[in-house]
Amino acid sequence: MEIKPEDLILRLKLHKPLPQPTNIILAVGTEGYYRTEITKYMADYVYGDTPDEDREITYFEKDTNVKELEAVINTYPFFSGTSLIILRDEKLWKVDKDKVSEAKKKQIEELARIMSDVPDYCTILIVAESMDKRMKLYKTLKDIALIAPCDSIKVRDIAPWLNAQAQSLGGRFEYDAIPAIMDYLAAAEEAPLALLTQEMEKLAVYAGERKTWTKQDVETIFSALPEAAFYALNNFIADKNLVEALNLLADEKKKGKHILMLCGGVQAQLRKMLRIKELAKQGYDQKAIAAELKLHPYVVKMSMQQCKNYTEEALLKALMDVGELNKGLRKGGRDFPRFEEILVELMG
Repeated sequence: MEIKPEDLILRLKLHKPLPQPTNIILAVGTEGYYRTEITKYMADYVYGDTPDEDREITYFEKDTNVKELEAVINTYPFFSGTSLIILRDEKLWKVDKDKVSEAKKKQIEELARIMSDVPDYCTILIVAESMDKRMKLYKTLKDIALIAPCDSIKVRDIAPWLNAQAQSLGGRFEYDAIPAIMDYLAAAEEAPLALLTQEMEKLAVYAGERKTWTKQDVETIFSALPEAAFYALNNFIADKNLVEALNLLADEKKKGKHILMLCGGVQAQLRKMLRIKELAKQGYDQKAIAAELKLHPYVVKMSMQQCKNYTEEALLKALMDVGELNKGLRKGGRDFPRFEEILVELMG
């Protein structure tokens, strides 16, 4: 049975029963935040008020001997009557997609056999970045374990996760607050969940008893993030606010920021605006553009208004100029002064 990682984490934190009575849990996927949180709360969930010295927890993380693992699983815990094994040795189940050796197949089959006969007093948490679903181990776990797919979330799909997190903290976002967060993360493809969780906890403290969180609240809290410079500069460009854009560049230069990071953010913004203008020219409406670009409708609405500030030719030239600036930087070319010239030409 599968369970959403957010649901599993919440149940572990609150010591609520799991939906499927089982003593094997598989947390598998590329999102490290989920795997870390599940591991963090597992011991307290299993042992409750049992003192740390009486908790029999065994970690298998490297060069695991399968026979030793089996022995630990089948050794009755002396102090608490409960044992916990955290297994995160990727080498045990990692296979070459092109060719799997007979020895590896045998090892995986042996591991599957062991997992199929775990005594009730032993709880096993398997933590994996990936696991081949075609192998016998995964097929065995699918029938007997509670599986939490710890998949990364694309920035464009982050809204439901943000709403759920806000609800868990006793708050809710106004309509334009989530698009503001998405704009801060525009330079990233996958959402940094650990960072977002940290910032949302700050947001809850900042808002206090006020349960509705606004765009201004988001900007106040998120303004300290490294990505904030991307967001602010892109907004100034979209709004054709040359003075503020140049002031921001001057501040970033004083801070010693490398211009390549700013260039990357600006290139992404220019490409987005060009694509929106192109789709609008082809007759796409706001809803269709949002679907095509997988953007929040509010982001598209604002961008369509901002795109009216520029011609396609001006945006394309600026995009090419920033690209040339990037190439020149590797050869010791001019950096901030040339970037300023590009913005002046585009926005002035």
